[in-house]
Amino acid sequence: MPDRLKPLSFTEREKLRFIRWVLLLINAAEAAGIGALRREHLHSLLFLSFASSSFYGIRPLRLRANRTPHGPYYRQAHVALGLLAMSDLVDVRRFEPHQSDDNTFQFEGTFGATLDGLTVGRVLREAPQGDRLYRYLLDLCLGTVTAALEDRPENDPKSRERMDKVFTGDLTYQQALARPTQMLFVDDGEPGSVTPTTVRLTRISDRLSKRVNVNRRDVLGVYQKMLAERQI
Repeated sequence: MPDRLKPLSFTEREKLRFIRWVLLLINAAEAAGIGALRREHLHSLLFLSFASSSFYGIRPLRLRANRTPHGPYYRQAHVALGLLAMSDLVDVRRFEPHQSDDNTFQFEGTFGATLDGLTVGRVLREAPQGDRLYRYLLDLCLGTVTAALEDRPENDPKSRERMDKVFTGDLTYQQALARPTQMLFVDDGEPGSVTPTTVRLTRISDRLSKRVNVNRRDVLGVYQKMLAERQI
């Protein structure tokens, strides 16, 4: 009889969960109109998605980002991108390898899903957890696009600046930057702890619910619009 399959360890499960998160985020960015993601925006969206995922009832990944002049950087993200690219699930354009003194950046480029990547994404969404994660990431990307492009043509360079404000103005990101460590934490690791982003999303939700029936996408959109306008 064949040997029984060895169960995956927690670390192995988290790595697979992260690869799924990255692929679905790339798919959601394209569906929302952001298009192929540049390296810095991929990492910023990852941080932003971890910071606000608990508002959607999704457990964030326990990953630390490096503090860099270009924003948060997840080394594991480039490992995941390499695996996805070699599997022909993600297309890498403008590939530019380079070395860095702190060994953070492995390569630059823009990342978009291939046809196979979109197909695998649809398969992942057939599972309830995959579908819930994708819907959340799509809401996140749609809110970012709406905040950046509202009342502006799509090719307006200031739209990109407003999108960057959404990334860098996030409350959890600002809290992480205020700490002296070179590692950026989404949370403190305490059981039941919530991020500053989730706290503000909950407050916005409470205020909006007193007036009209709202969904979580509405709340997330309000939050991101306020970040883009620097009013939060």
